[in-house]
Amino acid sequence: MYTTRSRARFATLCATTLCVTGALSLPALASAPSSPSVVSTLDKQFLTAAHQGNLWEITTGKQAQSAATTACVKRAGADFVRDHRVLDAGVAKTANKLGVALPSGQTAAQLRQTAALKSLAGKPAYDAAWLKAQHGAHVQTLALIDKEIASGGNPDVKSLARSARPVVARHARMVEHGTCHA
Repeated sequence: MYTTRSRARFATLCATTLCVTGALSLPALASAPSSPSVVSTLDKQFLTAAHQGNLWEITTGKQAQSAATTACVKRAGADFVRDHRVLDAGVAKTANKLGVALPSGQTAAQLRQTAALKSLAGKPAYDAAWLKAQHGAHVQTLALIDKEIASGGNPDVKSLARSARPVVARHARMVEHGTCHA
């Protein structure tokens, strides 16, 4: 009988201790910052590539507005600057929310491509080279978007990709086959 009473007292003491400890920790749990959503490697790669792509599009879009020889390419450049600023604002906001650090600039390859385009500024060859570079970049971006939509892990990043897809697809059509269809 003594053993049963001892066990009962021990169980009551443990239950009381757990309840008090749990009650005391509730305010701490309520005020603790929520952890950011899980972000996969693919999600991080998408955010990084999208950001760098947007920076490149903005830079080359501005360049086209002054360096192109046709109104169509100048107009497409202006559209790309406007649209990619909006897209990049979404990328930056999502990355910040998820704690993903974005690079401060474009890739080395993008910088080389921008310089190559600049060397053609004011010449008819500029327009053809710009259209070709834009088409290739937008086709690659569509593939990246589709991969994120299909296999990305974070719902916020996947939503960002879904919302960017129609804009990037429209841009690809604007410069399809190295011809301006603005």
